Amino acid sequence: MSRLVRGAALLTVLSFAAGPAVVAAPSPADADRITWVRSDGAPGWQASIARETHPAGVSESPLLAPMWFPRLPAVTLTLTSSGTLDLAGTRGRVVLLDFWASWCGPCQMELPHLQRLHQKDSPRGLVTIAVNADEQASIAAAAARRIGLTMPVAVNDTKLYGAFGVHTLPTVLLADKEGRVRSRWDGYRPGLENTIAEAVSKLIADDSEGTQVELASVLSGRAVLRGEWSRELPGTLEGVVVLPAAAGERSRVVAAIGGMIVGFDRRGEMTARTQAPPWAGRVIDFGAAPGGSREIVGFRRGGTTLGVIDLRTGSARSIEAPAPLVDVAVDGISGAGTGKRIAMATLAGPAIGNPSGGVTMLGDKASGRDIASRAEGGFLTLAEDGSIAPVASAGTRWPAGVPGAERLVVAEGDGVVAGPRTVIASTSGRFLPGHGRQIAVATYSGHVVLLDARDGTLMFDAVWADVRDLASGDLDGDGLDELVVAAGRKVAALSAAIAPDDGRR
Repeated sequence: MSRLVRGAALLTVLSFAAGPAVVAAPSPADADRITWVRSDGAPGWQASIARETHPAGVSESPLLAPMWFPRLPAVTLTLTSSGTLDLAGTRGRVVLLDFWASWCGPCQMELPHLQRLHQKDSPRGLVTIAVNADEQASIAAAAARRIGLTMPVAVNDTKLYGAFGVHTLPTVLLADKEGRVRSRWDGYRPGLENTIAEAVSKLIADDSEGTQVELASVLSGRAVLRGEWSRELPGTLEGVVVLPAAAGERSRVVAAIGGMIVGFDRRGEMTARTQAPPWAGRVIDFGAAPGGSREIVGFRRGGTTLGVIDLRTGSARSIEAPAPLVDVAVDGISGAGTGKRIAMATLAGPAIGNPSGGVTMLGDKASGRDIASRAEGGFLTLAEDGSIAPVASAGTRWPAGVPGAERLVVAEGDGVVAGPRTVIASTSGRFLPGHGRQIAVATYSGHVVLLDARDGTLMFDAVWADVRDLASGDLDGDGLDELVVAAGRKVAALSAAIAPDDGRR
């Protein structure tokens, strides 16, 4: 008997009785149906995710995330007056850095304006530093006295050029109170001082203009998730994975981007970038390598080659699939070495591969429409008739199946979620305080939804253009997972809009 989920007009959840097989109700033509079934055949749930992107009568709201800005490098500047200035100690104040030299004519024109700005705004929280370019401290100090500078004067070395990306004199960098470089000016022209002064005033006043980017349009659950960070990238994202903190790598989020593997730390700062093999599209955590580095598995749906990439060295080894790939799952990643396995759903049937490249077929075409890993080890396959069975592990065919399903969306506890081919990505985790686990699903129509794993209740629904992949993991160590979304040229991290320590557990 169907019921409309309260406050969720776009998703219907149905319960059904236990039995030898699930006889699913017909899915609406304008919706994508997913189904949760239990291994013991007990009642589960069904949910229909609407395909419509602008439903009538629904008030949409933007999902925003902080725009990414490069941060000031963690360096200590040597001052001409003796002593040092640690840039990390300037957090909470606006920082203006001017790179100059005594022989630079435009620098001599600009610095008096910056000195006046220093005198006016330093009591309001501005730190202005004149960084001399490669001249002796005595020469820099004498030139500063002639100009009338009272702001701190630092001496540069060649390492700082690379750290700040300075190629022209003068160069002015302006950072906000969080150490993010919000503006940059290379060279000087008359009147530029007015633009700089206006930008300084806005940052001192904590003006947030231009600091957020719109990620998606929220249809339901607008107070459930918020954007933590977003990165605009030079290529289209193809896959994303979140590595556990225990992995020991600087990169927590790893993405495949048009022939590159790119790593980001938990705050979205880029930490690594390396060339990727042509078969690296979707990416899966493959645990530790024998040498202690982290490995990922990469593959492309429809391709016939997959492989393993060492994130520390960039080395890769490929595995030839017996037929075009439908999906890939991994097992045994908690340890290193030969215990790890790679399972493939191919057009010829399911197969198991090992890291050294060997492949063993497990069944025929009809027995392996899709494949997923089990938390307790081994894999599940979805057959053409909708039946679900364990492979490469103990167990018998499940008493409940999902006729018409083509994707094993996620294996969750003692059940599994299956759905149509229009489900392009999924992940699960504990994203919200005061709840159990949730399942995140992305569809071809551009919906990214969050469902309660217990009953399929819709908790969040957003229309997200060009969504490609989803991943999850606790990036900030608060005990809740972040949802990472790869869409178009952006990768973004979402977290619970309600903090876990606000008393609303």
